[in-house]
Amino acid sequence: MKLREIFKGIDLIKVDGDMDREISAVCCDSRKTENDSVFVAVKGLKVNGHDFLSDAIKRGAKALVVENNIMGRGHGSGVREKLAPCPPKQVRGRLLPLAPDVTYITVPDSRKALALMSDRFYGRPSEDMSIIGITGTNGKTTTSYLISSIIEAEGFKTGIVGTIDYRFDGEIIPAPNTTPESLDLHGLFRKMSDRKVKYCVMEVSSHSLELDRVYGTRFETGVFTNLTRDHLDFHNTMEMYFGAKARLFREYGLKKAVINIDDPYGRRLLNDVKADRVLSYGIEERADVMARDISISRKGLKFICDAPSGKFEVESRLIGRHNVYNILAAIAAAILEGFSRESIEKGVLSLDAVSGRLEKIEEGQDFTVLVDYAHTDDALKNVLNAARGLPHNKIFSVFGCGGDRDRGKRPLMGRIGAEYSDFAIITSDNPRSEDPNKIMEEIEKGILDNRQVSKPVNWTKIPDRRKAIEFAISRASGEDIVIIAGKGHEDYQILGDRKIRFDDREVAKEAIRNRGRV
Repeated sequence: MKLREIFKGIDLIKVDGDMDREISAVCCDSRKTENDSVFVAVKGLKVNGHDFLSDAIKRGAKALVVENNIMGRGHGSGVREKLAPCPPKQVRGRLLPLAPDVTYITVPDSRKALALMSDRFYGRPSEDMSIIGITGTNGKTTTSYLISSIIEAEGFKTGIVGTIDYRFDGEIIPAPNTTPESLDLHGLFRKMSDRKVKYCVMEVSSHSLELDRVYGTRFETGVFTNLTRDHLDFHNTMEMYFGAKARLFREYGLKKAVINIDDPYGRRLLNDVKADRVLSYGIEERADVMARDISISRKGLKFICDAPSGKFEVESRLIGRHNVYNILAAIAAAILEGFSRESIEKGVLSLDAVSGRLEKIEEGQDFTVLVDYAHTDDALKNVLNAARGLPHNKIFSVFGCGGDRDRGKRPLMGRIGAEYSDFAIITSDNPRSEDPNKIMEEIEKGILDNRQVSKPVNWTKIPDRRKAIEFAISRASGEDIVIIAGKGHEDYQILGDRKIRFDDREVAKEAIRNRGRV
């Protein structure tokens, strides 16, 4: 594809070089740069792509895209010797590496440029399918699987892009991010389109909206689940966090929107959403799609759904009141898509589990073990309440908080863990560069500051996550329930700069099998 075609409709500040050259690929990682490719320099959270322009040239880039006013005079200064005798190129105070037969393009925003370039390079694939974007703090993954199950029951091919993995037409790709970088995202859309995928259901993270990873994507439908504290290490305030989520409903030209109005941020969003058709859902507030007569057991849940087209009974193998909300969101989205009631009922019932979401661990034990991804105070409260809604004797919770992330939620997690379980075991999650003991002390503070709860508070701290899980399982019996929260589907743990193999589900199974042997 010619460079000029890739940049059609994209704002440019300056072009120096041939725009009619053929380009083999679009790249934003200099290590993956190919011959005759265009390299887009993007400023990331930890590294700046403008520092790797010389590397991109050496690897074969024939065009460089840089952001206006982002580079200082020192950037690229080491290029002069490696690319001699070519001198550096001076552009409005910037020092850029100069190489023969390279086109230099300056844009106002290289992130947005990358997204639009990717869309054009891959042939605008998001226009070939209906894309349903789901955003919110909790429930995105389960809701996406529910919607996908309904779509398949209706007889269409579907793709999923989300926290667990990216999947379509039998292919499963590990997910490094909930929402991939725009270049990878449009590449995924292209593959889906080529395989006749009709619908793509994707989780849209606040990071992806703020960092323009989904910029240029044509969303058909947007779904808002809820908003509770998370990612404030990145967004700083809840208002900024909400503003990032709300961008999907304000800026992306949605045709349809689904909003949880039991959530206060959802009620705010309902008055501000820009979409042709909007359906609200809820349990408490009067909504377009509602659940009543809710029955929850170990086998699943049942309720009556009141919808614009009438009422019908819903059955699901999922457990917990929070999953009623996820199902309502999926039903509302399906109604907007025009799917039949039969497909809705079949799709909801056929989804028996989602990886790492209240996933049952069965090794013949007489008590219940559930592994869940809950890593916010609200999510932990939801899963513990789900457990409390089941017949039980004692509830044991195992949880921690990630290092180098929002510290403010740590005492909140501690308070919830102690208040909603009978025995809380505080442990490490992904401590990253932080001391696990310091993280646990901050979690414990939420317990120490809130010991005036109406029941005795029992807790302990065990830094080693494996030993914490083993401790909980060694104490459980009969009607007890063990909740292992925080990592869910993840099969690793990040300790310092090391990423080790660690899967809560595997560890729990081993601990159950080893009961009584120690």
